[in-house]
Amino acid sequence: MDYQGHQIFIVHPDPDICKKMVRSLRRSEYETYGLSSLDSDITVMKMNTVIFLLVSDNKAWDWRSYVNRVRELKIPLRIAALGPSERPEGFDSFIESTDDKGLEAIQRYLESINAQGYRHFVRFGSQLASIATFNFHLGDRLYAGVIHDLSSKGMSCTFKPEPENFKPVKIENLNLNIHGYRAVLNGSFSSSRVVAGQKIHVFNFKNDIPDNAMDHIYDFIYSSLETKLSLH
Repeated sequence: MDYQGHQIFIVHPDPDICKKMVRSLRRSEYETYGLSSLDSDITVMKMNTVIFLLVSDNKAWDWRSYVNRVRELKIPLRIAALGPSERPEGFDSFIESTDDKGLEAIQRYLESINAQGYRHFVRFGSQLASIATFNFHLGDRLYAGVIHDLSSKGMSCTFKPEPENFKPVKIENLNLNIHGYRAVLNGSFSSSRVVAGQKIHVFNFKNDIPDNAMDHIYDFIYSSLETKLSLH
């Protein structure tokens, strides 16, 4: 099994099409980034990167030089062309169109190479990081704590302070506080473990998260991941 997920870069000159493709793949839990320019810094790409590139004969869109630049990186990359009827030189594969059927073909390709890795959900953070806060009421008592990692399905966290004899329980109206936005979510604590002397709790969100709250969660995850990429 491939335990590390793949980074996916969509390189497309039309920002609207690029945004649509990126949004669709993110909602399918692929770690996806959009690039509307061939002048982007490709050195941020790491192992297991998949690059989808729109091919055009327009001389202003110098995809041949871009492919050569990417190939110069000393890491394993997969480069797939979007649009052509046959595979151009330098590409590993191609996908025939960029409409909705093209997106389906992209997802089939990503499934075939296990691009999600073992986690199946894109997340940001780590067991030792402090990336956001949360709080909720249970009866008359207010509970609060720190979030260590976050995905669209749940989070790991610690309480400040750790409550005595806290048991897994369903929670209504948990406040997730991320960068000036408060998402009010329902869910349940499912498990806990001790890491580096801290008791880490896992909270799973219910599936009926409102679209606007989900958009903010994805925005937070990806803005954080993009900042991390830019630091490499």
